[in-house]
Amino acid sequence: MMRKVFLLLALLTLVVSCSLDDDGRNVSYEFVPITDYELPDSLVLGQKYQFPIRYVSPTDCNAFYGFEYDRRDSTRFVFVVNQVFENENCTTTTDTLEATLNFEVLYNYTYVFKFFKGFDANDEPTYITEEVPVKQP
Repeated sequence: MMRKVFLLLALLTLVVSCSLDDDGRNVSYEFVPITDYELPDSLVLGQKYQFPIRYVSPTDCNAFYGFEYDRRDSTRFVFVVNQVFENENCTTTTDTLEATLNFEVLYNYTYVFKFFKGFDANDEPTYITEEVPVKQP
């Protein structure tokens, strides 16, 4: 599953790097660790939600690009994807930024959210796990 996510990210990088409108800027994409999030105690079937997701942008050359979202049964893997503008004078930052994840409850089971926390010493992804039950409307 993670290989699919990394393959998708690599393909996205390849497509963007092959642009005919080359302005001299090299852009790559990377996952950045999620530091905090807000989820309700329960979800309602059929409802739409907006979850605030906080993450740290490592440099001022990083910019929010979007969310990578992978689903496996009732588990949802959530990643924040940043664009990284390379070959520029970047300054390290510790700014915590916030983005909104739109989510619609389509299934009547407990959702297991796994928010990307970073990589461990073996370069394996680690997650913050949160379970949220679903109620009938």
